[in-house]
Amino acid sequence: MPAATEKAYEEKIWDHAAGCILVEEAGGKVTDLNGNPLDFSQGKTLVKNKGVIATNGRLHDIVLKAVKSVIKSQ
Repeated sequence: MPAATEKAYEEKIWDHAAGCILVEEAGGKVTDLNGNPLDFSQGKTLVKNKGVIATNGRLHDIVLKAVKSVIKSQ
């Protein structure tokens, strides 16, 4: 099984479903590293998503841009 830092790693839905609901119901935003909503309809993993970013909503675009910048520079 690949580690979470490896490209082949896929997030598991049971690790993120409850947290995603809580953040969104509190007014926050949850996406993957590309800004796409998490797709829980694909089975046991978030196969169509890469990574998870959760914010208060207002800062989401700023955090997303910062994360992309760091990833791009690696």
